[in-house]
Amino acid sequence: MRSILNQICVISTLFLVACQTNMLKQYESITAGMEKDDVLSKMGSPQRTQRFHGKDRWTYVFYEDRIRYEKEVQFLNGNAVYVGDPWRPETSATEVDAKNEASNKAIEEDVIKKYNDNPKAYSNYENEVRGMDKVRYVPDFKPIQ
Repeated sequence: MRSILNQICVISTLFLVACQTNMLKQYESITAGMEKDDVLSKMGSPQRTQRFHGKDRWTYVFYEDRIRYEKEVQFLNGNAVYVGDPWRPETSATEVDAKNEASNKAIEEDVIKKYNDNPKAYSNYENEVRGMDKVRYVPDFKPIQ
């Protein structure tokens, strides 16, 4: 009786192992032009979804032989338009921030330099805008007799 139970356990384990699917092979069978339903039936639900630049981005994360794979499918109007590794920008956010910070600092230094070069420029500009630098005509009135 015990040997029969052991054989059933071994057979069921082998059956379950044989039924496991290779996610990488399934992912490689996805092509551009497939509909969302087809991708869902092959891969199942994605780990992450995102809407970016008018496209739906589905990210699948799976492991094969202790190697982590992160793959992405992008959809436009319900059809896959990109299948591959996740899109990464050419420059990182820290690089963009550093570039913007350097640009802001250069602009600030330029403003300070101009301010120091022309200490009276602002007051001259203010007087010019208000019209204080021009002689105003004031008519002479004769009193009525």
